[in-house]
Amino acid sequence: MKIRVILVAAMMTLAVLSSGFAQEADPRLAVALDESGIKYTVNESGNYVVSYEMDNNPDRSHSVFIISETEDYRGVELREIWSVSAVLYEIPDLDTIIALMEQNSTIKVGAWAMETSDDGEIWILYTVKVPVALTGKQLSHLIYFVAEMCDEFEESYVGDDIY
Repeated sequence: MKIRVILVAAMMTLAVLSSGFAQEADPRLAVALDESGIKYTVNESGNYVVSYEMDNNPDRSHSVFIISETEDYRGVELREIWSVSAVLYEIPDLDTIIALMEQNSTIKVGAWAMETSDDGEIWILYTVKVPVALTGKQLSHLIYFVAEMCDEFEESYVGDDIY
């Protein structure tokens, strides 16, 4: 349990770093999440955090971040939904990287990503960039999809329920 608390704190730190600065929580997210009955918290960087109990295994759960800050591409306002599936201290083996890249080519929504923290941790993430104007139901399905992808990888690769 203590390790989980430390790792969740680390995930929140990454959320702060990924947003670049503290900001206000996007109230449109609260409306969409409330519309779907999704319980959430807002962290110190203004991002929303949703923790799901996994449908296929109620003993497992996974936390997902929905970023308040948005970006505009040619009139399409986008936001990011992401979660951590593993924190490692070395680059995954080539077979794992190839498997993730092959999975990227078959999935229609989102992609696997890898980031290195300032202290050398390697974060294996699943990320989805979505239009802001989703219904609450659409948003909830995509958040759960990210949780599901990350939890499956976490269970098979890490073997524990940390995130």
